[in-house]
Amino acid sequence: MRVYKATYKDRDGKRRRTAKWYVDIFDHNQLRHKIPAFADKRISEALGRNIESLINCRSAGLEPDVKLNQWIEIVPDSLLRKFVSWGLLDGQRTEITKLLIEHIGDYVKVLEAKGFSRDYVVRSRNRLKKIISDCRFSYFRDITQSAVEIYSGKLKKDGYGDTSRGHYLDALKTFLNWAEQDQRIIRNPIAKMDKPARDSEKKGILTPEQFVHLIKITSQKNILIGRTSGQERAVLYLLAGLTGLRRKELLNLTWDAICLSADNASVKVKASIAKNGKEAEQPVPAILVSVLTALKASVRPNADDRVFVSFGKWINTAGLIREDLTVAGLELTDREDNEIFFHSLRNSYISFLANSQTPAKVVQKLARHSDPRLTFNTYARTFEEAEQKAMNFLPNFGNFVFATSLAKVCRKQEIPVDNRRQKNGQDALKTAFLAEEQIAPRGFEPLLPG
Repeated sequence: MRVYKATYKDRDGKRRRTAKWYVDIFDHNQLRHKIPAFADKRISEALGRNIESLINCRSAGLEPDVKLNQWIEIVPDSLLRKFVSWGLLDGQRTEITKLLIEHIGDYVKVLEAKGFSRDYVVRSRNRLKKIISDCRFSYFRDITQSAVEIYSGKLKKDGYGDTSRGHYLDALKTFLNWAEQDQRIIRNPIAKMDKPARDSEKKGILTPEQFVHLIKITSQKNILIGRTSGQERAVLYLLAGLTGLRRKELLNLTWDAICLSADNASVKVKASIAKNGKEAEQPVPAILVSVLTALKASVRPNADDRVFVSFGKWINTAGLIREDLTVAGLELTDREDNEIFFHSLRNSYISFLANSQTPAKVVQKLARHSDPRLTFNTYARTFEEAEQKAMNFLPNFGNFVFATSLAKVCRKQEIPVDNRRQKNGQDALKTAFLAEEQIAPRGFEPLLPG
């Protein structure tokens, strides 16, 4: 490898040296190449050494190491194409010379092949196209964490909420994860970038007693609202509160997705209607099996018929449940003053599970969340009864009299102290820890005599 400056004749016929240095090098096939480098000699020499390392790897049949790969990712496209034409880069390594828009096209085909819903595929494609267009990303090497953070800040200035900005970041991060797994890039440059916290309004929840009361009254009174009867709405609410299915998943649910076998009753959420584009199967309790069996026997549907045929695609389910809550004499807000909407039934379902003895991992799985923080910080709430019940699991001291024991300990102390301060301190202790017959410690009442 040699670094030199070429000479040329100017208009006056005088010989001059070029401003840039050149790299003169032989490739693995012993073919000679002259490459224009930089005006700085040291930088030009560094370029030559990297090319030489790449040639040596090719000659030895080895893959480039991490440092060399990082250099390849920032090499100008024109030089990368030269490496490809020389045979230094082949196979999947040549993917780095493709435009991002071409990689997105491949990614979309993969999503479609995996059975993701049409809506999910279109949203992902459109978000990715917007990002690379707005940021002027042409190749993978153009994407950096700082550039994406700046773009996220720009979206915020343009009026995009934290939830929307999170969706854009998710789309890009998922795409780059796929590219990394497919060996199109060495690493995801934004893998450690956190998305903004969700800014969606916190939904209220129903306690188990309120939920049961809502179902019973809505079914018994059977009030007609629009084209929907009270009994139809009660079944819709019951299915939402006992499976955690979302509004769109429920309204598009067909009978062939429901298994009413006593041993393995479940409701299947098809990928085409799931929010994340993935198929899921939710177990259902015995009460729901009975209700759906009776409903199926009464309507005798075809396998591909929708379960809730009276509910149109754009029906205001939030308005329906609030009317039924009012009829049932229930508040429209929970104890934390959060308003109750239709989606509150999903929040309630997750809260029912979280307040039981169900393991946290199982709760997260049934909630169909990829992040447990979403399950327990956003959806799950605690019920007052569960909080009080938790007190019974605190240590049990039996008939141990705290005040008497403390007094004995105090009398045994031999450290000289001011008599008046000592007397005042003991009086305070006796007041704070009265005998158990006078004041029972909170949570220990069932354990005390009398």
